[in-house]
Amino acid sequence: MTTQLVLENGFAGTTIDQILAKTQITKGAFFYHFKSKSDLAYYLMRHFADSDMSVMNRVLADTQGHERNALERLIAFVDWFVAEFEGLNEPYMCLYASYLYEPEQFSDDTKQIVADSILLWRKELEELLEGAKKQVPSHVEFDLASLADHFTVIMEGAFIVSKALNDPSLTAQHLLHYKKYLELIFRVK
Repeated sequence: MTTQLVLENGFAGTTIDQILAKTQITKGAFFYHFKSKSDLAYYLMRHFADSDMSVMNRVLADTQGHERNALERLIAFVDWFVAEFEGLNEPYMCLYASYLYEPEQFSDDTKQIVADSILLWRKELEELLEGAKKQVPSHVEFDLASLADHFTVIMEGAFIVSKALNDPSLTAQHLLHYKKYLELIFRVK
């Protein structure tokens, strides 16, 4: 509930009174759990990042059946996210992006959670890309870290454009472009 308020109003625009009204807890209970609004920000991001990592790990586990064919696994990984975002009724909103637009609101520890999460996505995608590159030599030179980051760049950018245009289908469409780009790099027919 609180995360949704932050996504709708921004962190600075979300008041403690709004949080109390939405969650139906008392001010005393709030401050028992959180020393400050900044403390809440850290907790929200920690929870969001943990959930995000759980999704990534679940998809990595779900695609392990393709381990003998690393390119198929990479494509299956992207396809999982395409399918996940195809069925949205509203644009997806990401707490990472929300926090990064208001950096002065957050502690270095909170911002580090975002950086660590992005770096973990990079690491896992680099491994998928490296496996594919070993099995299917690419006819195009590419930087593993940059191409791995491109997945996150596309998703985060698509979330913003999707929200701005109120078009929930955009994220899946942009991920399909990433998939096609991978297929071009590895000459998939």
